[in-house]
Amino acid sequence: MNRSSVSLPFLAVLLAGLAAGLAAAGPAAAVVLPTGFADQLVVSGLDQPTSFVFLPDGRVVITEQNTADVELLVNGSLASSPILHIADVNTSGGERGLLGVTVDPGWPSRPYLYFYFDRTPGNVNYVARWTASGDLSDGSSTNLTLGDRYDILTDIPDNASNHNAGTLRFGPDGLLYVSVGDDADQCEAQDLTTLQGAILRLDVSGLPVGAGGPPAKSAITPAANPFTGGNANAGLIYCYGLRNPFRFHVDLWPGRIYIGDVGLSTYEEMDEARAGDNLGWPWREGPLVRAISACPEPGGSGSQSFTDPIAYFLRSSGAYAIIGGPIYRPVSGGAYTFPALYDGVVFYSEYYNGFMRAIKQVNGTWGPLASVPGQPNATDWATGINYVGDFLEGPDGAIYYALQSPGSLRRIAYTGTVTAVPPGRPGPVAVLRLDRNPFTAGGAPLRIDFAGAGGHGVRLAVWDVAGRRVRTLYAGSPGGSEIRAAWDGRDDAGRRLPPGVYYLRVAGPEGAAAARVVLLP
Repeated sequence: MNRSSVSLPFLAVLLAGLAAGLAAAGPAAAVVLPTGFADQLVVSGLDQPTSFVFLPDGRVVITEQNTADVELLVNGSLASSPILHIADVNTSGGERGLLGVTVDPGWPSRPYLYFYFDRTPGNVNYVARWTASGDLSDGSSTNLTLGDRYDILTDIPDNASNHNAGTLRFGPDGLLYVSVGDDADQCEAQDLTTLQGAILRLDVSGLPVGAGGPPAKSAITPAANPFTGGNANAGLIYCYGLRNPFRFHVDLWPGRIYIGDVGLSTYEEMDEARAGDNLGWPWREGPLVRAISACPEPGGSGSQSFTDPIAYFLRSSGAYAIIGGPIYRPVSGGAYTFPALYDGVVFYSEYYNGFMRAIKQVNGTWGPLASVPGQPNATDWATGINYVGDFLEGPDGAIYYALQSPGSLRRIAYTGTVTAVPPGRPGPVAVLRLDRNPFTAGGAPLRIDFAGAGGHGVRLAVWDVAGRRVRTLYAGSPGGSEIRAAWDGRDDAGRRLPPGVYYLRVAGPEGAAAARVVLLP
């Protein structure tokens, strides 16, 4: 097994669409973070990691781009051998390979991992599911095996070696979101009949157990998708008009999509998208209006309205590629949870130059997060974070990232002092605090503490991954006092709920907070 790292990652060749990528990427600078934050190595010895996902028990599944191996991280150490090798991954070209992974929100009852990869033979990208067996809920075990492959999508175009996208994420609605690039054919990003330049949304909950596939597209088309009722491809599209949405994230609540879309030659952009949104590519690149002779903008150049980016930056000389980072939500009880001011902050980074920036919506307008002590300059929240394949918020509240060179998994942890909300102070709902996460059904109830917002109508409820409220834990007027609630893993009718992922949400007239919780068998 080869765990060595190459000097520069293959994504650096073509991710920004520039042949000068390798020459532009130099040695990584030291990481500079604001005061109270630390950049920490989690594990080294990976080979060009592209994506990763946390299992509910804390283990981490990591994909390697060109070995096509799937690694398992247990208690800070890699398992002695990969848990899966996908033999038909196409690695010919700088952006091809094994690009994405996610876990079914119903794990361990639904023991599935999903992967996105360029497939050979054939000029196509695949979305496929593997079934896990072994120790499904033991965070200290390396006994995990993947088998029974089920192919879900097998006809995403891959005629060019770049612009493949490759992110897989589940939303709080229990649906699977998938990013696909324009396959270096810019006009196709505006064609709803092709699976190009878009975020797809799939319902995989009804797929049969075991190996097989692909299903009819009608079988995986959510009824709530915006373009159903016509073309089968269009029915799978959630939003479109994107160039290369390599990395995106789904907010815990209310499920909006935050996309880093790699630009051509002028701007990199960060987008917030809802169902049916058209982000404007190829007629828009950041704020730039582009005239495209091959597919003219209907009504004339600049005449149409599209969903504007929430942030963008101008490219200068050399290679550039935005990597969409997570929208941050504080983790109750997390050892490295960021201070409350970071709730709702969207992070993004630049692959080659290594800067990381933070934006937040205030009174309906997106803008840079106000400067905090120790950050490297007025614009960048952090610097020196080069060659990142993916970001993900961890169950401990840290932001984890896969570093392609040198191949490793690292995290940005808050190690400073968190200032508590003064008891009895009225104001927005504070972060939910849990006494443990995950917790076991049939054991001691989960304890939940939160600072109540002033006013009436504050409600704490449990929601399942399909967006259904299954239990109300508190409803009343706390008047700014500290509230303690408990959940025993049952619904409002007293029925024991199946194990899996659930969401706690407290909302009042002056604010809201949410937390992801895992219920074990």
